[in-house]
Amino acid sequence: MTRLNQIQLNMMQHGTISSATKQTTSKTDSDVSLINTELDEQQKEQIKQLIQQFPEVFNEQPGRTKKTQHQINLVPGAQPFNSPPFRYAPTRKQIIEQNIKEMLDQGIISPSTSPWASPVILVPKKDGNLRFCIDYRKLNAVTIRDAYPLPRIDDTLDSLRQAKFVSTLDLRSGYWQVEMDQDSRKKTAFVTHKGLFEFNVMPFGLTNAPATFQRLMDIVLAGLKWQCCLVYIDDVVIFSPTFEQHVKDLEKVFQALQSANLTLKTSKCQFCRREMRYLGHIITQNGIKPDPDLIKSVTNFPQPKKIKDVQSFLGLTGYYRRFIKDYSKIAEPLLQQLRNCQKGNHHLKWSKECTDAFETLKQRLTNAPIMNTPNFEQSFILELDACEYGLGAILTQEYDGEKYVIAYASRTLSTAERKYGATEREALAIVWATKYFRPYLEGNKIYIRSDCKALEWMRTAKDVTGRLARWAMKLSAYQIEEIKYRPGKLNANADSLSRNPLPNDDINQLEVSTIETAVNLWQNTNILDDVRKEQEADSKLKPIIELLKTKPSTDFNDKRNPHILINGLLYKIKNANKHYNQRIVGAKHLLIIPRAMQNKLLEWAHNHPTAGHGGQQKTLFRLSTRVYWKSMRKDVFKYIAACQECQQFKYNNAPTANPMQMHLVNEPWHTIGIDIMGPLPTTARQKRFLLVVVDYFTRWIELFPLKSTTSTDMANILMNEVFSRYGLPQHIVSDNGPQFVSNLFKNFCDTLGIKQNLTANYHPQSNMTERVNRTLKPLIAIYAQQQHNSWDDEIQTLAFAIRTAVNETTGETPAFMMFGRDLRGPLDLLVGETTEGPRSTTVDHGLIQEYKRKLINNLRCAYNVIQEHAEIEKIKQKEKYDQHTTQREYTEGDLVWVATPTAQIGDNSMGGKLQPHYQGPCRLIQQLSSNTFTVRRLKDNVELGATNTDRLKPYIVLQRNNQETTTNDKTINPRETTKQSIQEKRQRQSIMTSHQ
Repeated sequence: MTRLNQIQLNMMQHGTISSATKQTTSKTDSDVSLINTELDEQQKEQIKQLIQQFPEVFNEQPGRTKKTQHQINLVPGAQPFNSPPFRYAPTRKQIIEQNIKEMLDQGIISPSTSPWASPVILVPKKDGNLRFCIDYRKLNAVTIRDAYPLPRIDDTLDSLRQAKFVSTLDLRSGYWQVEMDQDSRKKTAFVTHKGLFEFNVMPFGLTNAPATFQRLMDIVLAGLKWQCCLVYIDDVVIFSPTFEQHVKDLEKVFQALQSANLTLKTSKCQFCRREMRYLGHIITQNGIKPDPDLIKSVTNFPQPKKIKDVQSFLGLTGYYRRFIKDYSKIAEPLLQQLRNCQKGNHHLKWSKECTDAFETLKQRLTNAPIMNTPNFEQSFILELDACEYGLGAILTQEYDGEKYVIAYASRTLSTAERKYGATEREALAIVWATKYFRPYLEGNKIYIRSDCKALEWMRTAKDVTGRLARWAMKLSAYQIEEIKYRPGKLNANADSLSRNPLPNDDINQLEVSTIETAVNLWQNTNILDDVRKEQEADSKLKPIIELLKTKPSTDFNDKRNPHILINGLLYKIKNANKHYNQRIVGAKHLLIIPRAMQNKLLEWAHNHPTAGHGGQQKTLFRLSTRVYWKSMRKDVFKYIAACQECQQFKYNNAPTANPMQMHLVNEPWHTIGIDIMGPLPTTARQKRFLLVVVDYFTRWIELFPLKSTTSTDMANILMNEVFSRYGLPQHIVSDNGPQFVSNLFKNFCDTLGIKQNLTANYHPQSNMTERVNRTLKPLIAIYAQQQHNSWDDEIQTLAFAIRTAVNETTGETPAFMMFGRDLRGPLDLLVGETTEGPRSTTVDHGLIQEYKRKLINNLRCAYNVIQEHAEIEKIKQKEKYDQHTTQREYTEGDLVWVATPTAQIGDNSMGGKLQPHYQGPCRLIQQLSSNTFTVRRLKDNVELGATNTDRLKPYIVLQRNNQETTTNDKTINPRETTKQSIQEKRQRQSIMTSHQ
């Protein structure tokens, strides 16, 4: 069930002001009517007296807490909108007027002069009255999402195991008890026929309101939550094993609410219940079952007419799947419709099988059994089975000789897993099921039942190797008391689940979407046909093509016509077998790109996620090693200078400090740098941090999104993901973070013979990972601009971009330094291959020796030149840092970017991490002094006030038709940059020749 559905489910009972006159009753009568009738008179009196002790909590008006305020943070570039008021009949206008009057009287709203305006809508309620609501959809669309989590409903339900007495509390118009941040109030403005008003408190309908309120309640009830109470947004549950304890727990909760100035709606509270409705379920002392009132929405669901209807129905029934045995088997025909849709067939083909599945799920939910809640003081039983295509598991417990089902689970096998033997599949089922049910199993005794007799040895096996050995290590973390063989005929429950698995049990829609996105990034979008047509249409290339068509063979030494025709495409011949730092690359010629196609190649070599908005030299390297056109260098420089994302998100690299001390090494993985970036916005996978690992010699990077950053996390990642691949380093360079200076991490390094090098406090430049972080952060922001909570989807793609980009210090790509060859990527797929593939799969010894010779030559050249480049880079850095900052000249009317204060380096706010570092375009309006201007932002004509030139940089625009660059920057000189690059290249080649 989606978070939105969960919110909607629990907001169904939220109260708002209606046009009807409120009926008030005395607290005593109202309270007594809410108390469980099974209580005796003395117990009822205790509850009544307890309620009367807290008149501030049981108040007729909403409270106003000081614990937090609600802020609305907007995505970059969001502009105010002004929606006109909807037209309503006179009777409905009266309802709007009545609601406005009551809210004004209570101080809920105030008259507004805001540039924002959302419309009012009247929504029918179950009782026939109309609910006053604001349509905030436009505002929500430009609001940065708050990733604060809501509690897992299954965790919440499982916590009620020991509940004998349960009370539920409902806050009076809960959202209205939270004040709006002063700057955010204008964004809540709504328009009516009576004028414009804005909220002083948090209104219903804002996308981040549930997260704000959940955070508030977690703060208010800290220390009580999960012990004697649960909270889901504004629904509070107090549970206790005895009446006496329940009275004490209620008092603690009332005291906490009173101290936070929060009030309850008495008519919605229920006290001392033995059975209650909560989050779509009925909670009883005997177990949990679906809420019959909500099941009606399933039983009354009409037969689907389109794919979206099938998705909605499966979403409703899937929420209660733990109550339906063989859910995946029953739902299979409907699930197949969704699979067909994923393959591109969006037409619903309803069949008799679909009808049977549709009606059976309705019937099963209507007669759903009561599921037992887990008893964590007793052991658990896992019944498992694996067939050729799926896994099945049932979690159970036994009391007094009776078995009770806790939950069902199943999943399909991947293509690789289907190749496993029977024993490995059954072992995989154990590993998967223990991980799936980990919240139940961790720290408890487990008894496993499987129909594979060979698995009985696995718990105590000591001589296993390979995959089974790794799985045995994982299982060693659990208290598995027994793995017992159970014949298939006695294991029918789990067997039926494995043979009818639900494909997306643990491969959820988020993961499917992520996989599709990744495949799309790398798919072969070959443009050779377009290049061929444009080459033949190009007035300068066409004569060369016609000439080559008449020649019987190609003269590779003809310098007057260094071209070759391959499959009708024109290529530039490489004069030798060596290029770029003298490494051997074979006879892969350069595809000549006609003028009409050059912008497309520039976009792929710079903007594509696997290129990562690299700088001038990095982008030039990607193109010059694959394609050719005469003005490539100049066009690359102009294109990158005018890249809007680079100007807005990347840091201004002006000299600000002394040159850093380079840590020189002479072999790969001798020294590595590690650092933690974050906290970043929490992703859908609950990742908040990024561990960055850099090899000082090759500059190869590894990136690991993490949920937490303990010393144990660091040690596990390094051992399992880094050292197991590249070997143990001699040195680890890190900052003084608590994860790296702990005794655990020190002992970890000492045990492995690794020396720790800690950087100086407040001088992170000493660690090479800081430079990687400085590159990564704007790239993450660029590729996750509208979805900050999905930054981990792009991380490995950006790692590829950095690994395949030429490094300024080494003069090579990290990939080449690692493997002696370049990695193929989307740009290679785009322009095609010019070398023939292998004609045979037979391995030839001579070819192996030739490859070995080339590899040794390439790596030797690369390793030798890196030392020279490191020295040259040190000199360049010293010159760069020691020089005085050049003062840019600006004049009135210039277009500029202005640094955004909330996104400056060192800002630790969650939002600031991935925000643009510059806003614009802006225009300089008036010069106030030699280094100060008044500035106006063009998109909304907002005056930014007096701005120092230190916060400015030129706004550059690429004119795509003629590839000219418009800029106010008088200091850019592409010719000088090109000249310097040529001199550096000649110097590099001279150095390389001396090493041959």
